[in-house]
Amino acid sequence: MADDPTKYLPFSVEQNPSYVRTVGQQWKDACRDQVERILEVFFQVIPSNYFSQTMGPYYTLQFQAAAEQIAKIQVVAQEVFYDGDYDFTRPEFLYQILGSLVFPDQSRGIPQIDGDVSYRDFLKRMVLLLLQGATKNTIKEGVELVTDGTVEVIEKAIAARDTPNSAWGFDEQFEFEINVSAGENCDAFPTDPFTSLSNIALVIRALKPAHTLYTYRHLFKEAFGTLFEDSMSWDMDMFFYEDFRKFCLGVKAITSSVGETLADRRLFSDPTRVFSPVSVGAFLEITAGPNKGIYQVEDVLVFPFGTDSTARSYTTSPTGLTGTLTISGNDITDVNQDFRLAVEGEVITILDGPNAGKYRLGTLLGLEGGPVGFSTALNPITGVRPNSSILRLTVRMPQTTTGQTYSVSVDRLGVQIPHDVAGENVSIFFVS
Repeated sequence: MADDPTKYLPFSVEQNPSYVRTVGQQWKDACRDQVERILEVFFQVIPSNYFSQTMGPYYTLQFQAAAEQIAKIQVVAQEVFYDGDYDFTRPEFLYQILGSLVFPDQSRGIPQIDGDVSYRDFLKRMVLLLLQGATKNTIKEGVELVTDGTVEVIEKAIAARDTPNSAWGFDEQFEFEINVSAGENCDAFPTDPFTSLSNIALVIRALKPAHTLYTYRHLFKEAFGTLFEDSMSWDMDMFFYEDFRKFCLGVKAITSSVGETLADRRLFSDPTRVFSPVSVGAFLEITAGPNKGIYQVEDVLVFPFGTDSTARSYTTSPTGLTGTLTISGNDITDVNQDFRLAVEGEVITILDGPNAGKYRLGTLLGLEGGPVGFSTALNPITGVRPNSSILRLTVRMPQTTTGQTYSVSVDRLGVQIPHDVAGENVSIFFVS
């Protein structure tokens, strides 16, 4: 921990920086040596008839106690005196004595430097840089104090003058770039990027002229060298071509007034609507009730728990189909049922099990499958897949409830506020 042990006062703590607290072997040694000096002077000035070779007499013990207190005061006073010398300033007082001269605005923070000796050396070098004036080299040396990387300072106006067809010009005459790179090939990431960014910003603010603007960047360079050999090819497409093939005049959101918050309180269900156009990250807005607010969608589900191989009782509405079913993934199977009988908008109610609840039937399964309610199959269809009518949210709602009025945004290609058009003949768009 010793930085410069040469102290010019006769009795002091050799350690540099020394402790503020009066503890440690060096502190005790310094006090003991000073007590001996005081007692030596005392024994030289008292009359010979009072002189004693031992510490037995009462007056010697009394004066020794006084000498110990005087020695502590003298040693502490010398350490306080040394605080005025930057080479011996103790860490507890570095900012008050030295740091406040370099960084007077403490509200913006002070650089984070590990080690008390390193911090003192940093402040001393900052004082020297301030005395050298606000030049480009001063800024470069200041940044090098708080980073181990290679520092490059670019004056934009000079670079624009020396570089043909530069993007910079006379307008950037007071702007500078500071590029820091690390690693042998300039491909290393800074050890602590946030601390480095904060330290460099404080150093630049302390050293730069007020009328200049500095931009800090950590620079990475790609250097492949002879690592591999390869060829390059481009496959270029117009990003908006797919949009031309889609109908972009859809509605902005799905709305209803029968939304239900399930027992989990993260699951929101509406078997009267199809949520397949809803994208992950969309927003569900409940406009009234105890769950009023805006919630973000985490996933779109058919069933809350998925596969269930146990036979579960069910009924449907409005057709009134009944039986027992099993669930595999998102598919329902009842070997004794013919789901061709279901109509469009048919809602199936599972009466028990982890997936108990209401679901809107969407697609008949099998080779002759198709939309529910529009089947032309000749043979019974025993499998059906419900529509996605459940939303899993990122946070739980306050209460489980039903009959909620809501609005949920759909895919961006369908985002548009609905328009009411009256008195327009659209018969040409239909084929009879």
